[in-house]
Amino acid sequence: GGGARARGAVRCECVCPTRAMKRARDASDAQRVTIDVGGTKVSTTVSTILRSSYLAGMVDLSAWDSDAEHSAQIFLDRDPETFALLLRLMRQYPHVAGLVPHEPGLLASLLAEADFFGYEPLLSHVKARAYFNAREVRQDYKARSEFTTVGRLDGESFADRAVRVSAGDKRLKEHIAEIDAKFNSKDESYGSDRFDAVYGTVGDALASGVLPKYYLEPKPPVPPPTKKIVQLMPVDTPCWYLVGDAYEPRFGECGDFVPMHPMSQCITQPGLVRRVACHALVEDQHGTRWMEPMLHLTTKDLEEWMGTQPGDGQGLIFGATLDDCSLKKHTGGVARRTLLASDWFEKMLVPVLCEECGIMETNLWAHVLVAAEPPAEYGFSGGRELGQEAAL
Repeated sequence: GGGARARGAVRCECVCPTRAMKRARDASDAQRVTIDVGGTKVSTTVSTILRSSYLAGMVDLSAWDSDAEHSAQIFLDRDPETFALLLRLMRQYPHVAGLVPHEPGLLASLLAEADFFGYEPLLSHVKARAYFNAREVRQDYKARSEFTTVGRLDGESFADRAVRVSAGDKRLKEHIAEIDAKFNSKDESYGSDRFDAVYGTVGDALASGVLPKYYLEPKPPVPPPTKKIVQLMPVDTPCWYLVGDAYEPRFGECGDFVPMHPMSQCITQPGLVRRVACHALVEDQHGTRWMEPMLHLTTKDLEEWMGTQPGDGQGLIFGATLDDCSLKKHTGGVARRTLLASDWFEKMLVPVLCEECGIMETNLWAHVLVAAEPPAEYGFSGGRELGQEAAL
C-alpha cells in the first residue's frame, strides 16, 4: 500500500519569487550580444543592453528561447570611444556617482550619447546635480498669490477674509518647508523633473551651456541685497516715525465696505512711535539711492531683541539662549543705538507683529510726523506689546 501511494503521489515544487528572478537575471547575463560600433566590436550581455531604451528595442529576446547559445549582432554608426564610456557606466548600474568624467568636452559627448541611447540613470543623476548647483532654493518657492488672494473677494466679510488668508499663508509655509527639504536632501527625482521644466531637454541644456557646466561646478550664489549709508543729514525740527495697523477698530468700524477714518486722524493714534535721529541717503547694490529716516532705538526694542534669543521660551540662559548680549546682530555694533527705519521694520515689526502675532505686513502703514511732541502709542489690538512676553 505504501509503495502504491508513493508511485501515485504528485510532486509539488514551490518556486521562490526571488530565486525565480535570480534565474531570469542569470539567464540574461549569459545571453551575449556583439555590438559593432563604427568598426570596433564589443561584447556585452542582454541585461546590460536592456538598460538602454534605444538598444533594448534592437534585441529580439525570443531568439534565445529556441537557441540558448544564440549571440545577437548589432551595428551602430556611433563614435567607439564615447560609446565605450557609456557602456562602462551601463555595466556599473546602479552606480553612477564617482564614475562620470569631469573633463567638460568628454562629459558633454557622454551626455549627448546617453541622451541618444536613453540611459536614464546617468541622465537623472546629472540633471539633478546640475539643477541643485544652478538654482537657489528660493527660486522654487511659489508666489503667495498661488495660495491666497490678499484682497477681499466679492461679498466676503473681514472675518472670512482673515481666515482664508491665514489658511493660505499656512499652506505657503508648508510648501516652503517641503521645497527646503528637497534641496537639503538633494532629491534626485525632484531635481531631474525640475531640470526638464526649467532648462528643457538635455540637448537644450548642452546648447545653452547649462550642461555640463553646472554639473561640474555650482553657480555662484546671488549676493544678498546690501544697503550702504552714503550720507547723514540732521533733522531741523523734531520728527517721529509712526506705524499702525490699518485694520485697527479705532481707525473706523471694520465692517463690510465701510470707509476708514482719514489718515490725518489715524496718525494721531499710531501703534508705535520712534524718534527720528536723522535722515540717511542710502544706496543699494545696484546703485539705486533713496532717503530714509534713522531711528532712535528704545528700551522696548532692546528688551525685545534681548528676550527673543535662540531657544525662546526657555528664558535667558547663560551659554545656551543668551548668545548676543551686545545685540550687534541687530544694531551692527556694541554702542550703536540708531537704526535705519527699514531695518527696524524688518528686525522688529515683521518678527513680532507679523510672524508671531499674525498681523499682515501689507496692512501696516508708516508715516513721518514733524511735531514738537510725539503722539501717544496705542499699541496693536491684534498682538502683544513689544518688550512683553508672548501670551501663552
